Amino acid sequence: MKTSHSYILLILLFLAPVLLTGCFTGIESTPRITARDVKRQRATVTPEMTYMDSITGSPVADWQPGKRFVVTPGKISFALSPIAVADALQPGDTLYYAGRRAVPSMTGTDDTLLMLTTLAGDTLSYRIATEPAATDTLRSLEIPFLIEGSIIDSADRLLTGNDYYITTPVWFNDADQNITGRKLVKVHITGVTGGNGNYPLAVHFTDDSGMRSKVFMSLGSGARATRNFDTLFSLTDPRRRFKDIKDDVWECITLSTVKKEMTREECRLALGNPREVVHGHYLERWTYDNGVSLIFDDGYLQQIRR
Repeated sequence: MKTSHSYILLILLFLAPVLLTGCFTGIESTPRITARDVKRQRATVTPEMTYMDSITGSPVADWQPGKRFVVTPGKISFALSPIAVADALQPGDTLYYAGRRAVPSMTGTDDTLLMLTTLAGDTLSYRIATEPAATDTLRSLEIPFLIEGSIIDSADRLLTGNDYYITTPVWFNDADQNITGRKLVKVHITGVTGGNGNYPLAVHFTDDSGMRSKVFMSLGSGARATRNFDTLFSLTDPRRRFKDIKDDVWECITLSTVKKEMTREECRLALGNPREVVHGHYLERWTYDNGVSLIFDDGYLQQIRR
C-alpha cells in the first residue's frame, strides 16, 4: 500500500476518518435503485420469490357469510362505521362477513356496502364506490386494517414448524417494537398471525439462541409488497455460498457490523449496498444513507467515518 505524504494528507484532510480497532455497528440500509435495476434483479426468479405465490385473497364473489377477518393495529374507524363500534375494536379481534347491499351514492349510481359483525353481534359496514355487480368482478379486496383470516391460516400452514435462514436484522418484539436482530442465521417458525396496517402477516420465530421475535411480511406483487418472503428469508444456508469467509468475519456479518481488513463483498453482506461509491487511485469510499462511510485501500476496509 502507498505511504506517501500526499496519501496521508488525503486521509487526514479529505476523509477525516477514525481508525477501526474492532467491530462497529452498522444500520441496515436500503440502496437507491432505479426501475431498470429492479427489472434486472427480477430477471432471475429464485425459489424464495415464488414460495408463497399460492397465498392470495379470495375473489369477492366467493365471499360467504361467516368469512373471517382479523383486525390489525390502526385507526379502523376511518374505514368502518359506526365509529363508536369500530373504535372499540382491538388488534387481533375477529370480524365476520355478513353480506352486502346496494346503497345510493351522490352521483346517482349505487355503491356497495359490505356488512361485518363482531363476536358480540354488533354490525359494522365498509363502503366502496363500486356497484354490486362490478364488485363481483374483483379478484380480491383489501379492507383497511383488516386481513382475511384465510390468508393467515394458509401462511401459518405453509411456514409454521419449518426452519429458514433470516436475511434481515430488522426484528420486532411482542410489543411491536423494532429491535436489532441477526441475519443469515437459522430460525424456527413458531406461528403466523395478523400483521399491521402496512404488512398483512406477522411471522413469529425463535433463533438458534432461543430468542423469540417476529418480522412483518407482505404478499403479492403490488406497490405495497416490499417485504415479501424472498426479502426476509432464504430456503438454504447462505454460509454455503461464502465458504472462504472466516468465522469471525461471518459473525460480524450476522450482526450487521464491520471491522478492519474486511473485503468489499464482506462489507456489502454486513451493511448492504452503499448509497454512493467514490473511486480514487488507490482508495474507495462507500457512503450509506445513515451517514456512515467506509474507506477501502486496495479492496480492504481500513477506516470508517461516522
